[in-house]
Amino acid sequence: MDLGELGDAGTLRDRLARALGDPSLVVGYWLPGEGRYVDEAGRPVELPIAGAERAVTAIEQDGEPVAALVHDGSVLGDPRLVADVAAAARLAVANARLQAEVRSRVAEVAASRRRIVQAADTQRRGLERRLRRGAEQRLARVAELITDTGPPLEDVAAGLDAARAELREFARGVHPAALVEGGLAAALTELAERSPVPTEITAPSGRLPAAVEAAAYFVCSEALANIAKYAQASHASVRLETGEDVLVVEVADDGAGGADPAGGSGLHGLADRVEALGGRLGIDSPPGHGTRITAQLPLAEATGTGLLATEAP
Repeated sequence: MDLGELGDAGTLRDRLARALGDPSLVVGYWLPGEGRYVDEAGRPVELPIAGAERAVTAIEQDGEPVAALVHDGSVLGDPRLVADVAAAARLAVANARLQAEVRSRVAEVAASRRRIVQAADTQRRGLERRLRRGAEQRLARVAELITDTGPPLEDVAAGLDAARAELREFARGVHPAALVEGGLAAALTELAERSPVPTEITAPSGRLPAAVEAAAYFVCSEALANIAKYAQASHASVRLETGEDVLVVEVADDGAGGADPAGGSGLHGLADRVEALGGRLGIDSPPGHGTRITAQLPLAEATGTGLLATEAP
C-alpha cells in the first residue's frame, strides 16, 4: 500500500482514505493527557459502539493506544491489510508527534530569543534614562555653579562640558533617547545628522513596536558606522517601508562595496537581533558597486510580545 511521501498534499487521513477507497474514513489521534481521541483539527472523535455499521481499528504502540481508524466494516477485512495500515499509521503518527515536538521546541527557543532581546533593550533604555537624569543633570548643576564663580574656573567648566558631551554620546549609544521620545523617524534623522557621509532618510512617521524600532535603529546605526569607516562613499540612503505586517529596512551606499559579513561581529550581532524577532538580514555588496543591507522585521510577532513603542521614557 503506497501512501505517498510525507510532503505530499493532504493529511494522513486523506492518504489512507484514498488508499483504502473509503472516503468516510476517520482517523482519531489519542491524547494521553486528556484520555480522548481527536482528529487533525483537534475536534473530538467519538468511536462507534460495538455492532454498528462502522468498524474501529485500534492502533497501538508498546501496548498504549496511538490512534483509531473509524471505517466501513468491509474495508479492512484482510488481517494483513489491517497490519499494513496500522504500521503505516503508527509510523505517520509517530512522525507527526516528533514534528509537533520539534515545532514546539523551535517556538520555545524563538520566544526565548525574543525575550532576551527585549530584556536587553529594556535594560538599555533604563541605563540611558539613569545616565541622562542622574549623572548628566548633576554635571549640569556643577557647571552652572562653576560658571557663576568667574574666569578662574573656565577650564574646569570646559572640561565639564566635554564630559557631559561624552556622557550624552555614551548614553545615545546605549539606547538613544530620541528613539523612545520621538520614534524611529526622529532617531534616524538624528543619526543621519551625525554621520560624516551625507545620508538621506525615508521613514514612516508613525510608531511601531518597541522591539522592531530598536532593531531597525541599530541596523541603520551599525550600517552607517561601517559606511563611514570603510565604504569610501559619497552618499548613503536609509529607507524604511511597512506593508503586509512587516517593516523593510534598507541601507545603501555608493562606496567601494566588497563588504564581508564574516569580517566582524557587528553584522553578526545585528543578524542575531533581527532573527530573534523572526526577521531576516541580507547583505548585497559587489566590489565596486556599493553595499546594500536589507532587514525584514515582522510586525505582528513583535506586537504580540506586549512591548510597544509608546512605552514612557
